[in-house]
Amino acid sequence: MSDSIRVLVVDDDPSIVDMLRMGLEAEGMRVHTAGDGAEALEVLHATAIDLVVLDIMMPRVDGWMALMEIRNDPATADIPVIMLTAKTQDLARILAFKQGVQQYVTKPFNLMELVARIQSLMRGRTRAGASVGAEGDFRKLAVRKGGRTVLLDLDDVIYVSAKNKSTYVHTYENQYLVDLTLSELEERLSRDAFRRLHRSYMINLNKVKEILRVDGAYVVAMADRDETQVPVARRQVRAFREAVGI
Repeated sequence: MSDSIRVLVVDDDPSIVDMLRMGLEAEGMRVHTAGDGAEALEVLHATAIDLVVLDIMMPRVDGWMALMEIRNDPATADIPVIMLTAKTQDLARILAFKQGVQQYVTKPFNLMELVARIQSLMRGRTRAGASVGAEGDFRKLAVRKGGRTVLLDLDDVIYVSAKNKSTYVHTYENQYLVDLTLSELEERLSRDAFRRLHRSYMINLNKVKEILRVDGAYVVAMADRDETQVPVARRQVRAFREAVGI
């Protein structure tokens, strides 16, 4: 699989660029490089890239500006991005995830861990592509409220909850009833950014507002109007950390 992965490494530190190039090429990947965000955008417009490893602190166009341009351009909006940075503050992590970063790796980092993260992201995209090919681009969910059945866009779903044998889908302001169990929804939404964090909750990773530590456990604050807090079950901690890159 890795021999088909085309990676763009963006960093203004030549030693890091050289180390990443040698390490990733040793795994059979094709590596392109850029010294700042402006160069990265030029490479993306001229070359087919599967994944971007992006530093934050760079001259001219920094990582945040480059990420914004990548996500706002339809031609590059779906390219996975791993943010590679010396910043360790929780706020930087949260901002990165809100801006559509798939993984967040802090320096110094383990090269083999980075390789594993790249390969994992590429496997996920392969599975998602196979699912879309089989089922088409239909990304709506039938939900009920007030006697009406409507089709809700999955991008509007912030989290799903189960209570008293009923399953509810939550958007920014509203709650809807859905005629599927949480387990059935988990199976159906596995190709999207939804993750089961608790026996009663499944969340949209793209709608996470903040990741908290409460009494040593992870709690996720969602981006709905009430900033609902969803606990991460102990047996889900490892999968959750891998999914968000912490």
